Amino acid sequence: MGTGHSAVSLNEPAGSTSSARFRALKHRNFQLFVGGQLVSLIGTWIQNAAQLWLVYRLTNSAALLGIFGFANQIPMLVLSSVGGYVGDRYSASRGDCDAGVSMLLAFLLSVLTLNHLIHDRRGAWVVIVIGFLQGVVNAFDVPIRQSFL
Repeated sequence: MGTGHSAVSLNEPAGSTSSARFRALKHRNFQLFVGGQLVSLIGTWIQNAAQLWLVYRLTNSAALLGIFGFANQIPMLVLSSVGGYVGDRYSASRGDCDAGVSMLLAFLLSVLTLNHLIHDRRGAWVVIVIGFLQGVVNAFDVPIRQSFL
């Protein structure tokens, strides 16, 4: 106890200060990257919540909510290692392609919904398929974006 050594925080490496922890944020490009990731992630959360709400509103089925969640997440489990390989093997700027496909899927869902083409139980399956395709995109997008970081 009386060794004279100060306590070391588990969150900080020895000798570092909190200003050193955030020094990457001083760079404009990193600020833009983090800001873009924040906006993208919040948009993904909103879209996912809206899809869940739409499936439940169309079907009143908790089971179909579970199927949507499974369809949205299983591609990440199965394909994320392939997505990591692609991210490591090829240029990380291919993440722009993933963002474009994700945007097209969101646009497709909004057009179908706003034109009342998704209005019954069969329409819920369209939302589930779009959720599955979004999961495939995320299986490639997430590892590529993490390699960027």
